[in-house]
Amino acid sequence: MFLKNFFKDIKSIIIFIISAFVLLESLAIVAVDYAKNIEINNYLSLSSPDFKLHVNMANMHLGEVSKIFYDLKVNKPKVIDIMYKASKEKDKLKLAELREELLEELSSTYEYMHKFGVRQLHFQLPNVVSFLRFHKPSRFGDSLVGIRETLEYVNENRTPISAFEEGRIFNGFRNVYPIYKDNEFVGTVEISFSFSAMQDVLSKIDSSTYLFMVNKNIVDTKVFSSEKSNYVSSEFKDYYYDKKSLKDTTQIGLKEIAIINDDIIGDVKQKLKNGELFSIQYKNKDLYDGHSVVVSFSPVPNLNNKIVAYVVYYSFSDFVDIIIKNMYLLFIALTMIAIILTALFTLVLFNERKKQKAVHDLVVHDALTKIYNRHGVNEVLNQKLEEFNRDKKDLSIIFFDIDFFKNVNDTYGHDMGDYVLENIAKLVSKEIRSSDIFARWGGEEFIIFLPNTKIENAKNIAEKLRKIIEEHAFSSIKKVTCSFGVTQLREEDTKASFLKRVDVLLYKAKNSGRNCVVSDY
Repeated sequence: MFLKNFFKDIKSIIIFIISAFVLLESLAIVAVDYAKNIEINNYLSLSSPDFKLHVNMANMHLGEVSKIFYDLKVNKPKVIDIMYKASKEKDKLKLAELREELLEELSSTYEYMHKFGVRQLHFQLPNVVSFLRFHKPSRFGDSLVGIRETLEYVNENRTPISAFEEGRIFNGFRNVYPIYKDNEFVGTVEISFSFSAMQDVLSKIDSSTYLFMVNKNIVDTKVFSSEKSNYVSSEFKDYYYDKKSLKDTTQIGLKEIAIINDDIIGDVKQKLKNGELFSIQYKNKDLYDGHSVVVSFSPVPNLNNKIVAYVVYYSFSDFVDIIIKNMYLLFIALTMIAIILTALFTLVLFNERKKQKAVHDLVVHDALTKIYNRHGVNEVLNQKLEEFNRDKKDLSIIFFDIDFFKNVNDTYGHDMGDYVLENIAKLVSKEIRSSDIFARWGGEEFIIFLPNTKIENAKNIAEKLRKIIEEHAFSSIKKVTCSFGVTQLREEDTKASFLKRVDVLLYKAKNSGRNCVVSDY
C-alpha cells in the first residue's frame, strides 16, 4: 500500500514535471516565435524603403545621363533648326525630308546613347504629334494626346519633366525637354530609358534579381497591338512583365521566381491593388535548400502619381535564415541569443547603411568635378530653406557659368572643356568656406549657396571669384571668364522663385557683356 502510494506520488511528480516542462517549452516556443516574427518584420520594414531608395537613386542617375545627352548631343543649332522648320511645315513630302534629315543628323548619336541604356529618342511637334521615333522611324504622325501625359505637360508648361510612362511602343523612364528656336517653342524631345538600363545600375549595387511589371490595363489601352509582344503575362493577374526585364541570373532564376510568385500571390494581391511599398519573406524547403528569399515590391507612379508599375526585387536573405536558426539556441540562453541577434542586426544595418551612403554619394556628386550635382544641392537647399524659415538666417546665392564655353569645346575639344570645368571647380572650392555649398548645376553652370551671408558680402565673393578665374592660366587657352548672378533669400521666396531670380540676374550679366557680376543689391 505504501509502495503503491509512493509510485502514485512519483507519478504525480513526473506528470507535474512533464506538464511544467511542456508549459515552459510552449512558452519558450511562443516567445521565440514571437521574437522571430518581430525581427523578420523589422528587417522587412527596413528592406522596403532601402530598396525604394536604390530604385530612386538609379532613376536619378539615368535622369542625369539624359540631361548630359540633351545638353551635349541633342540641343544643337542644326537639330533646333530642323524642328523649327517642321513645326511650320504642312506639306507631307517636305516633312518627310526634314524627318530624314533629322534621322541622318542624330543616328550615330542615338547608337552611342544606346550604350548608356537609352531606349528611346523621340521628337514631337508642338501639337503633341510624333515627328520621329529613332527606335521606330516608320511610326510617325500619330497624335499622342491622351496617351502621353508628359508630352502634354511639357507642351503646356514649357518646362522639362521626368516621369515613368507607358507609350505606344515601349514604356520608359522618360525625360522630356522643350525645344526652342529664338524663344519660340517648336516642339519637344524625349530621352527615355528602359527598365533594363535601371537593372544595369541596380546590379552594380548587388547581384540580386530585378523584374519589372506594368499594369495590364495601361498596356492594353496605350500600346499599339503590333507592339504588345514586348510584354508577357505575369503570375500577378493585373500586371504584365516587360519582356526585356526577364533576365536569368546565377542567383535566382526565372523558373524559381515563377514558383515563388505562384506561392505568394495570396499574400501580395491586396497590397499590389493598394499600390503599397512592401517586402515579404518566402521559404520553401525544396527550393535552394530552404534558404529564405526576400521579395520587395517598389511601386512606380506616373506623372499623376498613380501607381502603374512595380519594380520587384528577389534576394536571398542570410539574415532571415540566421533568425530562424537562432530560435533553437534561445531555448538554452534566450538572453545571450538576444544580444547576439542585436549585434548581428546592428552589423547588417551598418553594412546596409554604408552601402546606401556609398550609392547616395555617387548620385549626389558630379562625376567630373567631384562637387555636388544638381540633385545633391537640392537636398541641402531644402534644409537651408527650412533653417531660414525657422531661424531667419541669411542665405545668399551665386549662380555663374562659363562664357562662350561652347567655343572652348568646339575649338579645343571636349577634353579641354572637361579640364576647364575641373579647374574652375578646384579654384572656387579653395576660395569658399567649408560651410558654403558648391555644385555643378548642369553643363557649364555652377551654383554656390552661402549660409549666414548677406548679399553685399556675397557680391564681393562673386567679384573675387570672377577675377581669380579671369587671371588663371588654363593650359593652352589664353583666357576663361565667367558671368555671375547674385541675390539673397527673401521672406516671401519659394525655392523656385529664389532660383529663378538668380537665373535672371545671371542672364543680365551675360547680356551686359559677360565677365561681370550682376546682383539685385
